[in-house]
Amino acid sequence: MSEEKDNKKKSIFLFYGEDTYSSNQKLKVWKEEFIKKHGEDCLEIIDEKTLNTQEFGTNIEAVPFLSEKRLIIIKDFLATKKTEKQKQVAENLDKAADSSIIVFHENKAVDKRMSLYKKISKIGQANEFKSLAPNEISQWISDRAKSENIKISFVNANYLGQTCGPDLWHISSELEKLKLFANGKEINKEMIDEISIPSISASIFKLTDAIAQKNTKNSLKTFNSLEESGEDLIKVFFMIVRHFRILIQVHEMVNKGENSFSITKKLKEHPFVIQKTSEQSKNFDQKKLEEIYANMLEIDKNVKTGVIKSYGKDNKQFILALEKLIISCCK
Repeated sequence: MSEEKDNKKKSIFLFYGEDTYSSNQKLKVWKEEFIKKHGEDCLEIIDEKTLNTQEFGTNIEAVPFLSEKRLIIIKDFLATKKTEKQKQVAENLDKAADSSIIVFHENKAVDKRMSLYKKISKIGQANEFKSLAPNEISQWISDRAKSENIKISFVNANYLGQTCGPDLWHISSELEKLKLFANGKEINKEMIDEISIPSISASIFKLTDAIAQKNTKNSLKTFNSLEESGEDLIKVFFMIVRHFRILIQVHEMVNKGENSFSITKKLKEHPFVIQKTSEQSKNFDQKKLEEIYANMLEIDKNVKTGVIKSYGKDNKQFILALEKLIISCCK
């Protein structure tokens, strides 16, 4: 009987992972349902600054007054990596009353080696919200649209996902805008192009696709859109350089017969990035990729040494250098 009691899981949960949109939505639903059933007085929200580790054990032991349950939400505590404080909290979790529902919610990466993570996994539940793959994002958009009576085909849901990238926060806001813009009509590709703001990563994929197809016009058009997006041009350039570095690595692994799961694990990149770069890698040979990357590093060196001038808003030489690089890549 003692062993059965030890193995009994407590109402302690951890919501974490790259998909912060889904974890926040789940937490929101839990809060709303709890308040409906037990009232707002039995809800307590604590963050890293207000969590007193000395009083924590006594707090979670307390039985709620005139209610069956208490919901205690602790935000972004594991991300602090304060080992001693986490250890104290972990040790006190065993004291939690059966009436206490404790939810740790993290918007940043969690170190699974920490004592608190291990403790929650052992006596409660650690729920990881993983980023969605491109096909899952398309399905997510379709399901969301259906639930809100928004008309959009699966093909255009997929196109919206490619335009916005894997960030569900961004996709959600763009879908709301499109719903208003469409005014009851079915959302089409032209509407998405007209009012949706592409993510930088999606624009860089689009640029790389155009370069792979040796389409100079579309490549320059996409680059000009990136340039006019208001983002720092140096940042955009380094994201393009980084993309080609990943593309070189993916190309080599794909040619060795490795699958997307293996590549994702080794490179520790978003599944969306690996799937897209795996598709793109088929349109390049290794020599061309290395040539493009070497030319980008040459531009980087010339900017840093002042050969190519880039001062504040005066980026004419830098822009010209990148446009010449794109034209060269498309030959």
